[in-house]
Amino acid sequence: MASAAEPAPLELEEYSSDKLIVDQSSIEVFEGNASMSLTLPGKPSELTTPDLVGVPKSLIEHVTEPALTTETKEASISSFETPNGSQTLISIESAEASHTYKFPFEAPSGSVSQLEEDGSVSFINDEGEYVGGITKPWAYDANGQQLETSFSLSNGVLTQTVEFDESTAFPVVADPNTVWGWTVCAATVGANLMPWGAAAKIGYKLVKRFGSVKKGVNIIWRAYHSKKGAAAKRNAAIAAAGGLFAELIGINDIKQNCFS
Repeated sequence: MASAAEPAPLELEEYSSDKLIVDQSSIEVFEGNASMSLTLPGKPSELTTPDLVGVPKSLIEHVTEPALTTETKEASISSFETPNGSQTLISIESAEASHTYKFPFEAPSGSVSQLEEDGSVSFINDEGEYVGGITKPWAYDANGQQLETSFSLSNGVLTQTVEFDESTAFPVVADPNTVWGWTVCAATVGANLMPWGAAAKIGYKLVKRFGSVKKGVNIIWRAYHSKKGAAAKRNAAIAAAGGLFAELIGINDIKQNCFS
């Protein structure tokens, strides 16, 4: 039994699903036999959903309770399961808080991580395919003002830097959001669009435009998942593939496993 001078150990629920497992201060996102992990800064604490008053609703990907919350001196960090990975929300409470938040991570086995020109992070497999990543970061203050924020990569650590000052309305909420799910999508594509599939004609159009079925769908998948909000996702996919996107989502299995 803890003494009066020693607080009782914090009892935290262990979160586990088919897609996401919590271990101490880390979350691991699974897809089949592959996985990626992200360690949150700070110490585990009671599960907390941040105040999202200034954040556009289209940017909130999760619909679940938080799977894990950690705390630093002036911020709390909560991770949530999403349909295609995880969303981690940093809630910064004051101008005295740190501007940088470090997330050690492990990319999917057999892939390398790279920082893209648009500010996102990509995981690229040994075939040169995009298999997942971390979308371009965002940050908003309590008045809905968008703030400057960026990622950097070094030795397996993702660092998010958020710009704010004494005039900023707090709390500030910032977001590293993982995207995962290409393996399931690729298997679905193979079953439907290859020469023996039910929609081989669409496969032929993809080959003609992109050089191969798999490459074409990978490009469209990446464009779609690089954006937040249904309209932005759809517009990005149309920009990448034109009318082919509408043909692809006309196949229910592909719509569910690639673009849901």
